[in-house]
Formats: sequence, C-alpha cells, structure tokens
Amino acid sequence: MVRSLVRSLVAAALVAALGVVPAPKPTTPPITIVINGVVLPLQPPPRVVHEQLLVPVRRTIEALGLAFERKGRAITTQIGAQSVTLVMGSRIAHVDDRTVLLEAPPVEIHDVLYAPLRFFTDVLGAQATYDRKARTVTIVAQLVGRASSGIEQDGATTQRFGTVTAVDADSDPPTVTLGYNASVRTISIARNALIEMHDVNANVTVPGELTDVRPGDFARIYTNKAGHVVRVEDAFGSHNGIVAASAGDRFVLGDGHVIVPTRTTQISLNGVPAQMSDVRVGDRVTVRYNVETNEVRSILVSRAVAPAAASAGGAQIASVSLDADRPLRAKDRITVTLRGTPGGAATFDIGPYVTNVAMSGGADGTYSGSYTLPSGANFTDVPIIGHLRVNGANAPDVQADRTLSAASSPPGIADFAPAAGAVVNSDRPAIYATFVADAVAVNPSSVRLSVNGHDVTAACVRTESYVQYIPSFAYRDGPMTVTVRVADRAGNTTSRTWRFTIRARRAS
Repeated sequence: MVRSLVRSLVAAALVAALGVVPAPKPTTPPITIVINGVVLPLQPPPRVVHEQLLVPVRRTIEALGLAFERKGRAITTQIGAQSVTLVMGSRIAHVDDRTVLLEAPPVEIHDVLYAPLRFFTDVLGAQATYDRKARTVTIVAQLVGRASSGIEQDGATTQRFGTVTAVDADSDPPTVTLGYNASVRTISIARNALIEMHDVNANVTVPGELTDVRPGDFARIYTNKAGHVVRVEDAFGSHNGIVAASAGDRFVLGDGHVIVPTRTTQISLNGVPAQMSDVRVGDRVTVRYNVETNEVRSILVSRAVAPAAASAGGAQIASVSLDADRPLRAKDRITVTLRGTPGGAATFDIGPYVTNVAMSGGADGTYSGSYTLPSGANFTDVPIIGHLRVNGANAPDVQADRTLSAASSPPGIADFAPAAGAVVNSDRPAIYATFVADAVAVNPSSVRLSVNGHDVTAACVRTESYVQYIPSFAYRDGPMTVTVRVADRAGNTTSRTWRFTIRARRAS
C-alpha cells in the first residue's frame, strides 16, 4: 500500500516535470512582486492576513533602491529630501510633517516586518496594483528604481551586495568578487571580519569562515567609514534528496521537488565533473541555489560504488570502515581505515564533497586517514569510498560499510502558535512549533518546551517535524512566555522564545 502510494507520487511528479499535468491538486502559489517590470524574488513573499495584503517592508524598500533603517519600533527611509517614517503597530505613517493613514498597522510576523500595500503607494509615491487571480503585485515607481550598482550607504556603513562570482581565500588579503546587474567588483576581506552564513531553508544564521562562502551564493558585505570590511553575510539555499525520476534536462526528488539546472550549473558525481545525463534514479543529491534568483548553481551527486574484481596487477581492497556511528557536525573528526594489498598509497573520498584524503601506513596492509568536518559541511548518507594504488596498479574502489551524514547548521523553528504578540481568548491555548531540518533530521527526544519557566515537555507530542502542547489545566489571564529548544541528530541545537497574552472570556 505504502509502496504503491510512493510510486504514484513519484509518477505524478515526473509527469509534471515533463510538462504534462493531469489535473493536479490545486495549490496556492506564493504572491509575486514586480517592481518597474522586474520580478523581485522576495523571501518571504507577501501574504494576505485577514483579507489585507501585507508586503515585507525591508526587502521591498531595498529593492526600490532606498536605504532602510530601523530603530526600535520606527522604520525610516529617505526619498530625495523627504524623510518617511513608519511605526510598528501604528496606522499613521509620516512623510516629513505630513501624515498618511494606512488601512492597517505594520505587523511583525516571525521576525519579518510587513506593511499594507498602500504604504508603498501613498507614502513612497509609487503606483501599485494587486492581481488576485495571477497573485501578482505590480509596483511602478517613477522617482525610485532598483539599485543598479549593488551599493547602498547607511550612515557610516557601506553595503555592497550581489551574487558571489569568486572567492580567493589564499590571497593576502583574501577577496570576494560580487556581481550585480552589469557591475562586478572584487572586495578585500579583513582577516578579522565576521562571516555569517544564513541557511534560508532552516532560517538560521551561524558563524562561518570565508571558505564557506561559495560562488553562486548571494552576499552582503559591510564596510565601515575607514573602508574596512567588518561583516560578510552569505545567504544560500540547499536541498537534499534522492532522485526518484529523471527526464532529460531535469529530475525529480522523492519529495516531489523538480530540479531544473541551467547551462551554468556545476554538476559532480562522487567528486568528478559530470553531466545531467549521468544522474540516475537512486542517486543522492545536494542542490545549492541562489536565494535571489532561485537559479540552481551546483548539484553534488553521490552514488554507491558497485563491488568489482581485483585489478590485473593484483591490487585489492579488502574493506573500508569508518569510526563514526552517528551524524557529525562541524569540527567533528572522522577516521577511515582501509585494509588491502600492502605497500601502496591509499586515499578516501567523502562522496562528492571531499576527495583524495591521504591515508598513512600500509606496510602491513592497513591504511588510516582522518578528516575534520568544516563549518560548511551539510550532507546526508554519502558513501565513503576508498582508493588504493600498488606498484602502478589501481585496485577497484570499495565503499565503506556505512554512509556518513553531517550538518553544520542547527534545525530551524519555522512556525509557531500562538503568534508572538497575539492575544488569545482561550485559557487552554494549543501551543506548537514546527521544525525545518535539511541534511540531518531533528532528534525528537531532544525537544524541550517550557511555558512561563515550567518544563511541560512530558505533556507534549514530539516528532521530527513539530512539538505540540495542549494544556490540561486553565492558565490565568496575562502574559505567557514559551521557549522551545530542539537539536538535530548531529547535536546542533537551537532555541526560540516568544510571548503572547491570554484574555479569556469568563462568565460573570
């Protein structure tokens, strides 16, 4: 029954990938914003709340080529000589001394500030329409337009942004090259600059190293008044899965994702450059894409190695093993042991991610090598492949007895309820949070939930995807504080705290 259902789902995904869609179940696509004829890949997109169209403020203002500044509850931008101020929770916006009444006050939803569409029309002097059928917001602004140079000034700080085209970590000083529209610039990075890696899939930001920044990512580089780089924010999206179907120029993952590479997408198979035609059903892939354009930049394919006979020269690998019995995280160390023909030179690969790691020993036929996982490692069930060369003859490659998974970023807490700042009329409110993990799954037993400082985990339902708590007793009216803590199976941990208020309707 389950296998039949999986086959049906995969078949449906492949049919869709080939362009033949037999009346699929309707889904609601995200709302798209078009600014001066250019589609803006907003993440998150606009949303409709209580029949009111709300647009993310910061990303839209920046897309219009305007500076964004937030101090407390006030958001300020500058249009020519006019100063525009928006206050969270207030329906009144200020343009210098003039006031503009909005249909609804700006609200913060999951750490993203939203404002009604009218803010971008009356206040910013733009024209906007919303096509409900096409789910498209069109904004036309005569006085402002998309920043064409990829440079913004905010007080003493200069921000340069764009797609990373090159990273040179070995030069002195190291450099990052950004491309934005027709502009390309190479920026020197100070050794003490803060590097932050933002995984948009899990919605988490973790410290990183310059070597974690990869071509194809979208980066923002901040310099101070003296022109020195103080921070690099690198944003990337990635997706792990197993190929369920392949159709020429695209393939479908087991979860239904359709991956369509471009001619600039880099593809590798077990560390060797490959083509789309080399991708097979059953391969495990990691797809990395640009978060601004959604363009697929790289596809890393890992495939199990089939057993083979000994080489003509007699070189042979008897076994390959590793000491890791769980998923690893950044800075963990893996040791691989290869046993085979003595007196040779041995190396091992970690799927397509790390190749030709040298191994020592071998006089008695036992070779050993170690590798420390870098902060950018994110992969699932990749094979460890051993290589051996003796007297000029290569032994057939052999795969280790088990695969390896690793994660550098903690799981994200994607959604929760009641919402932060909400007022609920139930004295027994249902509380939940959902989790997002990519390379390594959430460990349900790691989940902890506390309400007003009291651990209520024992009364919760915990899974890899969510935690839910339904109180068995009534809470008093007043503020409520919820904290959720979760870890993945590699041990990466994250937590989130939010507050809401109970105002239950009680009979007099």
